[in-house]
Amino acid sequence: MLEVSGRTFPVEVRYRPVVDPDDPDADPDRDQAQAICDAVLELGAEGDGDVLVFLPGERDIREAEKALLDLGGRDRRLAGTEIVPMYARLSSAEQHRVFEPHSRRRVVLTTNVAETSLTVPGIRYVVDVGTARISRYSRARGVQRLPIERISKASANQRAGRCGRVADGICIRLYAEDDYESRPDFTEPEVLRTNLAAVILQMTALGLGDIGAFPFVEPPDRRAVRDGVRCCTSLGRSTPTRPTRRGG
Repeated sequence: MLEVSGRTFPVEVRYRPVVDPDDPDADPDRDQAQAICDAVLELGAEGDGDVLVFLPGERDIREAEKALLDLGGRDRRLAGTEIVPMYARLSSAEQHRVFEPHSRRRVVLTTNVAETSLTVPGIRYVVDVGTARISRYSRARGVQRLPIERISKASANQRAGRCGRVADGICIRLYAEDDYESRPDFTEPEVLRTNLAAVILQMTALGLGDIGAFPFVEPPDRRAVRDGVRCCTSLGRSTPTRPTRRGG
């Protein structure tokens, strides 16, 4: 177990891979939903406090919700536990359930929106599956995609810090420590993984001039700029643009 510093209180990080290759007794058929159930039960033995579970998308949230509800019907350790999903397609009222006062223990199932965009109150424990849907532009297909990818160390640490706000916290990562160590330090900036057409149009509207001469902290690849210009041209928009300094 590793001790890291939380935002206010210390956070203990535990690594519990879905299938541990170093454990000869590990169930090879164990899936993510089962791993989440085991993690929630482990945290339940640590004391009171709500649990925040990070998942990549709605489908994973629904599968985890069903698994936890099924487990609650069989295991008295989850008796009285409230399972609260939170994702974009829910109504505003359903999404705001996480902010309502409650007396029972709560397990909140959410995406990376709870990583930085909002703070769920009362969280003492975190379960992190280690993945997220990350927006990427496919030059080959000309579309913006949302593939599920491993998160960076910075994102993993941000998630862990969500449980160090009200008391000493515990974060269970459903992947191995060497997996964490092999991840990039930071998430690639969005300007390097998006269709730049909207960026170019906004820069043109603001009179910022040539995107190729703009002092980006991380200059985009000039091929991405060309794709963005081509898209703008197809929409009948002209842009003051020449190649950037990055990439070929």
